[in-house]
Amino acid sequence: MQKRSLYFVCPTDCLEAIINRSLGGKNYYHTSLGNSVVFDGKTTTHIKGLILKYNITEVSFVLSLTNPIIHDALANQDFSDIRGLNNLYHQVLMQKRYSEVLYRAHNRDFTVLSYHLNKKIKELLLVLQGSHIDELSIVGRIYCKQKKTFDKIYPDLVCTEYFSLN
Repeated sequence: MQKRSLYFVCPTDCLEAIINRSLGGKNYYHTSLGNSVVFDGKTTTHIKGLILKYNITEVSFVLSLTNPIIHDALANQDFSDIRGLNNLYHQVLMQKRYSEVLYRAHNRDFTVLSYHLNKKIKELLLVLQGSHIDELSIVGRIYCKQKKTFDKIYPDLVCTEYFSLN
């Protein structure tokens, strides 16, 4: 049986053709700028319907290492006026601060993207709880154009959030 996957991608990365060619299987896509999807009632119902209707067994959140939306959030914020990106930009800047606690300059972009995609995975898992969707794998991947690879994101244990002990 052919693998069926749902990919959450950013339209600015143009990864659909690369995913189809590299990862194979029967693929479905949900796009949002910088993977900023909000799992409200309507979106969640649509996603659950896709998973059940097409027997999807894997969900992947994918961003390019050079994603222009995430890089803009970390730099000039030229696109911050686009509806819905303000919250994403705020989250990405927080994730950057968290990453600076553990990692200085080494691999910072990969770390920030891992934080972001781990957060999206947690959000999806939360809305899918109790849905009776069995054997669904949810992963995060970062596409490196130079190496032409889809690398697994850092695990959630590495991407800790700030906490303080008194």
